[in-house]
Amino acid sequence: MDALEALVALGRMTAEQWGLVTTEQARQVGVDRASLATLTRSGLLVVVGTDVFQLAGTPPPAHLDTKVAWLQLAPDTAAWQRLDGMTGVISHSSACRLHGLGDLPVGTVHVFGDRSRPAGPDVRVHDMSGLDPAHITVVDGLPVTAVGQTVADLLRAGLDGGHVGGVVADAARLGLVDLDTLARQIAVFTSAYGLPESASGHDLISLLLANAGEQAPAR
Repeated sequence: MDALEALVALGRMTAEQWGLVTTEQARQVGVDRASLATLTRSGLLVVVGTDVFQLAGTPPPAHLDTKVAWLQLAPDTAAWQRLDGMTGVISHSSACRLHGLGDLPVGTVHVFGDRSRPAGPDVRVHDMSGLDPAHITVVDGLPVTAVGQTVADLLRAGLDGGHVGGVVADAARLGLVDLDTLARQIAVFTSAYGLPESASGHDLISLLLANAGEQAPAR
């Protein structure tokens, strides 16, 4: 297969996958490692992660590191076949980035997935066995934990109240979360954040917002 034929073969995959393709996906359409190496040397492909390539000339996709890490979780399956989240869901601080919430530290990509499968050094895979599919949404072509689930995951991980409060405040301003529903989801974490046993989920929301320098909305 010459370079032109290889590019045509990769075209559909990259067009519907942010300009990206994995080595295994390429193999499935007849483009072997040698051809990928040739295309890379000629500048037609760019290596953006282990066994992940970007078609040269395509705009760099937003959250490239997250997309590369997610593709690596199931490199033999096209992105559009994985939107149910069964082969990996963006979570925790990485989900906040996708939703546009808060100001959390970046660097590590967090996902729910199969922890027995290899992941990159900057990827943390969380056990997804308890994740309810109803709490998964799709953002920019990626399965992502819904906002309420994301806040609960951050609290379960013990993230400081100020950072979580910033996420809640942004979500409320953007209309991405119902605070009554969120209060029910996170009520179990009240004692972990120093509130008495009688405290409610709304009390925790108020505490988180106060820690972030935000005012609790009127109820």
